Amino acid sequence: MRKKLYDPLHHRLLYLDCEANEQFWDQKWETSAKATFSSPPRHGLTVRITRRYLPTGSRVLESDCGLGDVVYALHNAGYEVAGIDYAPKVVRAINENWPHLNVTVGDVRHLPCEDGFCDGYWSFGVIEHFSEGYDAIACEMRRVLRTGGYLFLSFPSFNPFRQSRAAAGKYPQLSGDIGTMTDFYQFALNPSDVQAKFESLGFALVEHRGSSSLMGLIEDWPNIAAAQHFLDHFPSRVGTGISMVMDLIIGRYVGHSSLLILRKK
Repeated sequence: MRKKLYDPLHHRLLYLDCEANEQFWDQKWETSAKATFSSPPRHGLTVRITRRYLPTGSRVLESDCGLGDVVYALHNAGYEVAGIDYAPKVVRAINENWPHLNVTVGDVRHLPCEDGFCDGYWSFGVIEHFSEGYDAIACEMRRVLRTGGYLFLSFPSFNPFRQSRAAAGKYPQLSGDIGTMTDFYQFALNPSDVQAKFESLGFALVEHRGSSSLMGLIEDWPNIAAAQHFLDHFPSRVGTGISMVMDLIIGRYVGHSSLLILRKK
């Protein structure tokens, strides 16, 4: 399990493991590439959320798209999708297996896109991996989204449950400079702080969802991992349904991740 530290100055958690660099992502995706390319996930929830805010045919960008399976799902749902990732080996694999998709190498801090390029922008677990912060990424998100476009922003959450544990001294406190760490992996960010940052850039919050509630609880209470094993015995649709109900009820309070849906003014 990754070690967690509390950063009281910035009101967030740090996860220590290994640096999430280009080589890390190449190795990570290589282990799951065969299964993904042979049987890509449907990403039904992602498609449903996108349809709620954007009509079919809209141009959507996914940054740091990994194996491109979300790009694949949105393309099949009728969207004009572009994917960008900074791991060249992964991008080559996508282009070889799914040559009909538009996936290229790029840096989320300097996107190879014109101003107002897209109607929607999906970011799954990206902004938390930059130890220097996500200011440059946020500015690029604002630049490439058209006025009235939607940003779908997902990241590990420093949710109320984790905040209460930090206040009770359950996490060791950060000491030292993050910039000198060689084992920084990611932050868990306070959703209110992320919301305020994007509002200062001209976005308006439309919706806030929490997800992976059970994962968020198990991470701090490993003894309840049996609940996950219990769900795993159900057919996948049943287990997914139970997880979705949990997220609707308690996701914003204990969910491992937050999804902010923001509209560019």
